[in-house]
Amino acid sequence: MRKRIVLLVILAFISCQKKETITVVKPVEPFLATADLFSKVFYISPQLDTENCIAYNDGCDCCDGKIVFLQNGTFISDFYCIPTESYNTGTFEIKNKKLFLNYSKLEALLGPENEEDFDAESVLRLETSTCGKASLDIIRCKNHYIFKGQSDYFAEDKKTSFSAAVNEYKKLGVWKLLDIK
Repeated sequence: MRKRIVLLVILAFISCQKKETITVVKPVEPFLATADLFSKVFYISPQLDTENCIAYNDGCDCCDGKIVFLQNGTFISDFYCIPTESYNTGTFEIKNKKLFLNYSKLEALLGPENEEDFDAESVLRLETSTCGKASLDIIRCKNHYIFKGQSDYFAEDKKTSFSAAVNEYKKLGVWKLLDIK
């Protein structure tokens, strides 16, 4: 009985000692890096379905497009607005939890030369771009990264593959006209 009491006192004394705590540093989830976007296609539209984490168009005319991120830190994007489709290129970079798009000074346009003549034949031509630079917030929707601009969301395109997008640009002549490497 006496041994039990002594044992309990020793255990109580040991448990009351100030213990040195070891701080465990858990790695923070790695944030999206520029290289994570290589060979990805994102759909651009003003609406975001937060249940499925997809951007969608609710039927407006000048409201959607896509952006394709290329291996060398460049991109090509397209935006459709009846009767013309515009194609832009530029460079991209992720810094400070934002996606920065730096558009080139040229853009390809596919549509009638006179945009008021909807029935005219579509012509592919090169013009000066007014896009400049864009800074997009990077947000999370479940396990997906979404880019948010002033009025648009960019969500990974689940319907268009990288190779299909690139082949479409090449078939239209946009790839060559914009001198994409």
